Amino acid sequence: MSDDKIGRIRLDYRTGSEIIFSPVRDNKPMDFHSKETYWSTDISKCPFEYEKAELNKTLMLIGGDEYSWKLRVIENKFPFISPSFNHDGQTGFFNEKSAFGYAEIILDTPKHNFPFAELGEEELKMWIDVVVLREENLYANADVKHVYVFKNEGPKSGASLSHTHTQIMAFPEPPETILKESARINANLSDDGKCLYEEAMEREKDRIMAENSTFMAFAPFGSRFMGESLILPKRHINYVGKMSDEEKQDLANLLGKILKMNVKLFGRTSYNIVFHEIKSDEKFHFHIEIYPRVITFAGIEFAGFFTNQLYPEKYADMFKAAL
Repeated sequence: MSDDKIGRIRLDYRTGSEIIFSPVRDNKPMDFHSKETYWSTDISKCPFEYEKAELNKTLMLIGGDEYSWKLRVIENKFPFISPSFNHDGQTGFFNEKSAFGYAEIILDTPKHNFPFAELGEEELKMWIDVVVLREENLYANADVKHVYVFKNEGPKSGASLSHTHTQIMAFPEPPETILKESARINANLSDDGKCLYEEAMEREKDRIMAENSTFMAFAPFGSRFMGESLILPKRHINYVGKMSDEEKQDLANLLGKILKMNVKLFGRTSYNIVFHEIKSDEKFHFHIEIYPRVITFAGIEFAGFFTNQLYPEKYADMFKAAL
């Protein structure tokens, strides 16, 4: 790219969406106070502390009992999906169906106001192990066809509580975004059988951020968010349950590296982590997407465009320099 100040519209090969890149918008005037707030909160009001165990139904404890655990899995007390939401729906002009599903929360650490990005590699490996265990437990239910793992970190991420936690939701079918991605993967198999993401790993050379023996991270060509990154296994696997112990360790290493470098580059900003996988589709390529929430949505996004002020190759260069 000859001039990273020129605006361009790129097609995101993952989704088919058009992304508007406009670096000059970084210099637009701003009179709103934009500093993130509410990262630190009153521990006495947090429902995730040791002494609040009776407020939540515990599903799993790792590393101790109710008063000494390192990770804890609980039922989501305020879910928008639930196995109890099971009623007859309706079709036609007014289409409706039950919000059936399972919702769990992983308490990533017992430490209140402790940033997820500061967890060590072994702590992240333990977290990944728990994600895998909970997914397999949920998939044992015949009504569950898709498990979706995501993390909202920080006041601009959609999180309602500051104590770092991860959400796991189980649905009777994959959500629309995952199905659309699956369709693009299935429609873009190469002649030699490589999937869309295996080809991407070969073509995204200018945007590779870091890699190890089993995982690679890069800033995708059609990044929808400023500082967006993808982490994906070099081996073709379709969901987390197929990861080897070495792959889990390498994933923990790379995830920790990206989160720490993003803090160095952007400061302590909100972000989302989402797992993309389909257990029932062998052609799907499992990956994790990380979205720093450096800028917020505006009216243009409702027209179907994402806007980005930082070209992904520039972000990848900044990342490698920070390393």
